[in-house]
Amino acid sequence: MRLKHIVILFSILFLSCSKDNEVKIEGRWQTTSIESPRHSLYTDSLFWSFDMGVCELQTLKASNPHYAEQIYGSYLINDDSIRISISSDYYYMAKQNKYLDWNTQERKFAIREITFKSLKLSVNDTIYLFRKYY
Repeated sequence: MRLKHIVILFSILFLSCSKDNEVKIEGRWQTTSIESPRHSLYTDSLFWSFDMGVCELQTLKASNPHYAEQIYGSYLINDDSIRISISSDYYYMAKQNKYLDWNTQERKFAIREITFKSLKLSVNDTIYLFRKYY
């Protein structure tokens, strides 16, 4: 009987951690740096927003401060990863964006660290650092 209770307890803890990541990631995040073996980029012009399965990637343009390139998609959190899918309508923009380095319509990021104030994602050998914007 005790084994059954232990299994139930671990299941609840496992599920609550996944839900906790979903709650923490909701909102708008400002990218602060992108680091890979090829380059290190520091920016305040790239925002990622997550809300109930919908993702928006927004890049402010230096040439026109009143314009932002917007890319929409969906996201799904599974344990310590987030899978972001963008529609074919936005793929070309994502591929051309110097901050995103997007090669496919779907990318899976590892959630390396998440708090209510900071987020660290990685994909392959690239690390994205964010601060909570709101």
